[in-house]
Amino acid sequence: MTDHSLTQPAPTQTPTRAADIHAQLKDRLLSHRFRMGDILREEEVASWFGASRLPARDAMRQLEHEGLLERHGRRYRVRLYDYKAVQVTYRMRAALEYLSVDLAIAHGEPEDFEELARLLEHQKELVEAEDRALFSASDAEFHLALARMGRNPTLVQELGKLLDRVRLIRSDEIGKDNGPSAAYEDHLRILHALKRGDANTAKAELDYHYDTTVRLHDQSTGPGLS
Repeated sequence: MTDHSLTQPAPTQTPTRAADIHAQLKDRLLSHRFRMGDILREEEVASWFGASRLPARDAMRQLEHEGLLERHGRRYRVRLYDYKAVQVTYRMRAALEYLSVDLAIAHGEPEDFEELARLLEHQKELVEAEDRALFSASDAEFHLALARMGRNPTLVQELGKLLDRVRLIRSDEIGKDNGPSAAYEDHLRILHALKRGDANTAKAELDYHYDTTVRLHDQSTGPGLS
């Protein structure tokens, strides 16, 4: 008797409804369509995607686990990062990106630096883009590409999760920060330091790159960590 389980291909797996809602809602959250603290109701989210409340609830629970939503009474809201939380997020980011710099300098190949340069050429075109989300996505991709140079998948994965939170936090900064042009110039200086193999300068440029965000939230939400 033929064992058809061995001879027939496995059926194609399709995303569940909750996974589809999760992906689309996450894209909206990271595209600056909401501000931190905005209320999201299950029935409202379900209606956006033509779904029932159950898959919407499952998607929102996953986004809560990822640090993008939080419970607020019986409802969800876009996670509200106060100054202390912003500080912790950026300290964690700095630790991961300092490691990215060290590994990139140790293991980066010429084609890796060429890839970073290509990313920045494209990023330059987005500086004046009307949709700020386009530059934010490019910004995150630059930092992830830098992490990939170190050939450490765990580092890339963890930094990716953290950068999602950074993009959420950035939604409250648009119009108050130094804008895409300043971030692009920061990236250029980081790349130049990497090409020279100058880890200390690259890390100092990263610190400068983070400074605007931390300072803005210091002014808006009060004292932070001692």
